[in-house]
Amino acid sequence: MSGISGLWAGAMVCMLIASGGVMLGLAWWSPENRAEPIAQPDIQAIELERRLAEDVGPILEAYCVSCHSGAKSKGGVDLSAVRTIKDILASSGDLAMVREMVSTHEMPPADEEEPSSHERLIVVQWLDDALAYIPPDAKIDPGWFTIHRLNRTEYRNTLRDLLGIDPGEVDLAARLPRDDTGYGLDNIADVLSVSPLAIEQYLEASERAIDLALGRIVEIGSKPVPVRPLRGTANGQPQRQGGFLLFSNGAVQGTHEFGATGEYEIRLSAWETKAGDEHARLSVRVDGREVGAFSISGTQAEPEEVSMRVRVRGGLRTVSGFFTNDYWVPNVADRNLAIEWITVAGPLDEETTQRPQAWRSIFGPHRAIEDEAERARAILLAFATRAYRRPATADDVQALMSLYEQSRAGGEGFESAVRLALTACLVSPHFLYRAVDNPDADNVSHVHRLTGTELASRLSYFLWSSMPDEELMAAAIDGSLLEDDTLRSQVRRMLADSKSSVFCENFAGQWLHLRSLDEMAMDTSRFPEFDDELRSAMKSEATMFFADVLKHDRSVLNFIDSDMVFVNDRLAALYGIEGVEGREMRRVELGATSQRGGVLTMGAVLTVTSNPTRTSPVKRGLYVLDQILGMPPPPPPADIPPLEQAALAAAGPGLREQLAAHVANPTCAVCHNRLDPLGLAFENFDAIGRWRTHDEDRPIDASGTLPGGVRIDGAADLKRILLERDEQFIENLSGTVLMYAIGRGLEPFDRPAVRQIARQARASGDTLGAIIEAVVLSETFGSCRGREQAP
Repeated sequence: MSGISGLWAGAMVCMLIASGGVMLGLAWWSPENRAEPIAQPDIQAIELERRLAEDVGPILEAYCVSCHSGAKSKGGVDLSAVRTIKDILASSGDLAMVREMVSTHEMPPADEEEPSSHERLIVVQWLDDALAYIPPDAKIDPGWFTIHRLNRTEYRNTLRDLLGIDPGEVDLAARLPRDDTGYGLDNIADVLSVSPLAIEQYLEASERAIDLALGRIVEIGSKPVPVRPLRGTANGQPQRQGGFLLFSNGAVQGTHEFGATGEYEIRLSAWETKAGDEHARLSVRVDGREVGAFSISGTQAEPEEVSMRVRVRGGLRTVSGFFTNDYWVPNVADRNLAIEWITVAGPLDEETTQRPQAWRSIFGPHRAIEDEAERARAILLAFATRAYRRPATADDVQALMSLYEQSRAGGEGFESAVRLALTACLVSPHFLYRAVDNPDADNVSHVHRLTGTELASRLSYFLWSSMPDEELMAAAIDGSLLEDDTLRSQVRRMLADSKSSVFCENFAGQWLHLRSLDEMAMDTSRFPEFDDELRSAMKSEATMFFADVLKHDRSVLNFIDSDMVFVNDRLAALYGIEGVEGREMRRVELGATSQRGGVLTMGAVLTVTSNPTRTSPVKRGLYVLDQILGMPPPPPPADIPPLEQAALAAAGPGLREQLAAHVANPTCAVCHNRLDPLGLAFENFDAIGRWRTHDEDRPIDASGTLPGGVRIDGAADLKRILLERDEQFIENLSGTVLMYAIGRGLEPFDRPAVRQIARQARASGDTLGAIIEAVVLSETFGSCRGREQAP
């Protein structure tokens, strides 16, 4: 029988079995009241109903239905009413809660008979599949869009791309409040609030941003400004009418603020007292560099004016005049030079004036507009369109023009008034927030397809944590970005751009908890090797590994286990890898017997899942459950002290015995039976990730039994088990990427979308790029619906 014909035959058998549920004594669970016949066989639905009737139903009937059946069901959860695919879809919220309770052993209650681990696994796996089921004709619920404030990373990067301010040199976000996190991420819209104090800080940052980006206000062709105060050297005598009479190679000097690098006219008034056969010579210098030399023949009665056009670097400069050819015959002749004043005018023209790049991009394109008000309007329209990441509306521009007009009416010059409006633009909600223009935002049944510019903004802040560039915005405005092929092309282009490094740093830093490494205060008496240099190498390894998996289209299963690490000499020494010299991080291939490979055995991860003085199997087990499998246990009951409060010391019972004593409490055992075996598998790695065979004088025992009776012994065994559950890992990673991309915590209705993204990624090679592309092309990323408002 061929594979295809066998599949259809199996489907027919499933239909027969499902319709015969009554014969198995499961009358209440029988799907005999199935909804309308399906025109084309939905094999997945048929299989779910078969498993419900044949495998899951008996377990629920034995352990759950006595409390969860009928009108008086506990918690309002009536499991007896779930019989068909239609029932499953209608009860997805309840089933998601049931899944959580069953998987964490919270249900059935401790005083009731409990199913075996195998029975529990059957129920959980069926619930996972049922919650991820998508009817063939169904549309995925994209969820809502919460207005999204730029977090600090997004703010500093947006100012970089909008105004050219390098955050490595000036971090304008440093004084802003720290961002709260939700679901382990700092870009979740619901937690990114703004306080009145923060508004003041944003205003200060915006004012400074405009000043830094545009430089000093410089008027082209400005009138001559006297260099003051003029000071003479010791060989100079002040004159009553002003200036100095210089003798014996004397000089006069003063300072002047040159607003920008450009060409200026320096003018001096001077005269001589003649002696000898040549006139007094004048050397004009700027910061000691001669810019002009003159022979002065003027007299005190008719001083001579000289001028020169010179190029001067912007900033505070010293302008000086030197008398360079002294001549003196005692009691016969004495040549001297008097300098009455020095002025500076300029910059003389725009073409030769060096402006900051931001000034040229903002003011430059509109210089030909003679009417100042119209020029201001054009400047503000163009700037607001970039800053707001969409075409600015007439109302947007008029609001900014009102500020410009008020400023001009108050006596400010053109550029000063425009700068005020630009500053206002940077504190506008249109700049500080990302939003969508959903015309029916309160209607949960209305789906809004993101416009081109809304999609471009969501995409750029996903991959770059910054505003769209010109190419992306052009595709958004002409509508081509709404086409899947263009969207794919843009994703690939953006991932190849150097700005995507921020995705590796931000996403990996939060998913893998690398940011926590900065806060780890390890006991240096126990771990003297752990210093800031080793900490930095650990963090670099994880980030570089993540970037390598993305750049080279490697399977994301490399995060579980791989044949490479990134190390320098310090990290290699910690890992026991020989032949690595120097502080430069580099890729090193692992041997077949290496204990390393994947993120779970990296120094960074092993350190952040430890305590300052020793390892923590609980933290390491939680890390596997949460970050890798997406199955975090519930928080411990309030009346149960944390394990760490037991003051675990090196002396006394071993760690395994202390864990066993803690788990003796049935309330603790519910979670620790899942956590501890996972964490103990890493006991061969100490608190900073160094391999060991003993904990002081005690041999390491890294063995354990997972729920369901699966035995493991060490990290390699655990990684093998995790690779066998690769679908669960890929789905969890897909969900985390989706959550980061949309800036919203995932809800039960998102499960089908996550499962679909994971399936598409699997079909494209399990790469991180495939997950990202599937996320961007998903309905959840490209659209949103209304959200019912609380009364």
